[in-house]
Amino acid sequence: MMKWNWKIAGQAGEGVMVVSRMVAQLAKRHGLYAFNYLEYPSLIKGGHQTGQVLFSDKPVFSQQRELDVLIAFGKAAFKEHVKEITKKTIVIYNQNAGDLTAEDTNDCQGKIINLPLNEFARRATKTKLATNTVAFGITTAIFGFDKKVSLSLVSEAFVGKGEEVIKTNHAAFMLGYEAILAELSPLHEFKVATDNQVITTGNEAVGLGALAGGVQFYSAYPMTPASAAMHFLADQQKNYPLIVKHVEDEIAAINQAIGASYAGVRSMTGSSGGGFALMVEGLSLAGITETPLVILYGQRPGPATGLPTWTSQADLQFILRAGHGEFQRVVLTPGTIAEHYELTKLAFDLAEKYHIPVFIVSDKYALESHQTWQQPPTEVEVKKLSYMADKDLSADDSYLRYSLEAEDGISPRSVPGQPHGLYISNSYEHDPSGYATEDADMTRQQTEKRAEKYNGLIKEIPQPELIGPKDAPTTFVCWGSTVNVLKDLVAMTDKVNVIHLPCVWPFPSNAFIELAAKAQRLVMVEGNHTGQGEQLIRQETGITFKENLRRFDGRPFYAEDILNWLEQ
Repeated sequence: MMKWNWKIAGQAGEGVMVVSRMVAQLAKRHGLYAFNYLEYPSLIKGGHQTGQVLFSDKPVFSQQRELDVLIAFGKAAFKEHVKEITKKTIVIYNQNAGDLTAEDTNDCQGKIINLPLNEFARRATKTKLATNTVAFGITTAIFGFDKKVSLSLVSEAFVGKGEEVIKTNHAAFMLGYEAILAELSPLHEFKVATDNQVITTGNEAVGLGALAGGVQFYSAYPMTPASAAMHFLADQQKNYPLIVKHVEDEIAAINQAIGASYAGVRSMTGSSGGGFALMVEGLSLAGITETPLVILYGQRPGPATGLPTWTSQADLQFILRAGHGEFQRVVLTPGTIAEHYELTKLAFDLAEKYHIPVFIVSDKYALESHQTWQQPPTEVEVKKLSYMADKDLSADDSYLRYSLEAEDGISPRSVPGQPHGLYISNSYEHDPSGYATEDADMTRQQTEKRAEKYNGLIKEIPQPELIGPKDAPTTFVCWGSTVNVLKDLVAMTDKVNVIHLPCVWPFPSNAFIELAAKAQRLVMVEGNHTGQGEQLIRQETGITFKENLRRFDGRPFYAEDILNWLEQ
């Protein structure tokens, strides 16, 4: 397996994230698999920022520690990552940021090459803003990527800004490209290749999945890390029968989405912890009215504002119990970027068929990282589910929206304006016609009717997946984005396998118990302090974990760290 690990570090505003994304795209255009992980502070400008791309001729799913190349725009950037430098690492240091002292480099094992990156940028463009373009030229030369492909990516990055901007950035690229070749020979020579892959973030994959699932209305108020899904879908309004509303707050977001769904279109909203907290009353409204709704929930560390631009898996129990009263929901927990597409598409079918809210629960790590995955179909069929056909609506207006005779609790719905399909829907408990009721027997029957939906849902939700050798001595259990790191761990050793839960509610107890019974040693891995997934598994199966790995500092797991823990 050929694998390369590249990183760039600087301050917010220096174009670190832009060039990191370009390097991932460059690898993809050479037929490679790539994963691009970004770290940045909650600042408009300044503060430490990194982009990191792992690329290989075999699938890769996460970031790794030991670097092959580090490009440091300043002293702070170099010092921050010196522990990731090994004897094989090539460090490109921006000498315009000040010379590194002997004390600065005392712990550095790699080869340091000093280049005037800012000076190159100013020479080509009369501003140091193109320093990241210089770094892109250096990266292209070091790895032996095709220069023409790289220059085309530079042109794409500045399209719309005029030919002069493109021309000067090409010049900045070439200064970096030629400077590094005067210092060393390329580490490899990659050839351009075509493949059937795309490279997207989790947010973009959610957006693609929503389009494939037939979304026609998306309303949200921006909140990291879910904002980019709204931006992606907003840009698609010109291509699809879709309305995207940037509303005044999260209360409006969920209520507008419920209203659109009531009118008969597939609807969605999205937010993070603090924003979703404002949506909770609306969530209960969707539950009692049995109105389909898809919700993207991007986790980040709390409480309150917490760490706005970092990652977490600490909201699971909140999502499982959000909303007053008891009502049905599905909680999907996609891991890979491809799964974000697949499960978002599924979410719309489940929501519409069962008339319930369906959550797509992810986090900053997956939603904002780029990953290569197989291109999805360009054409999909979307079928309307659980609606009353005109021919089935009686002329005597006897339609019962909340009929107690519904199979698996699903009473087909009509839409406003449909002849003989009139019904009442409000936030009260109701009788089959929708009229408010406080009758004890009717309340019991309607509650039981809604609960019957789980009978069908448990057969349609994604089941736990076993990854790796069946007889491995250690089995890691995870949900959500953590599977990316564990998939890379499985590629490092044959001593582990993984049980991944792409759906945690309703909990697939029978399937999980069957897999767990075959494990020699169970270890739970999740990104929170209290073991929220572990609690859920114990609640639903009685299985107790003797060992666990938990991370709750805003950073994702690293496969190397877990491997070290395993070997110790």
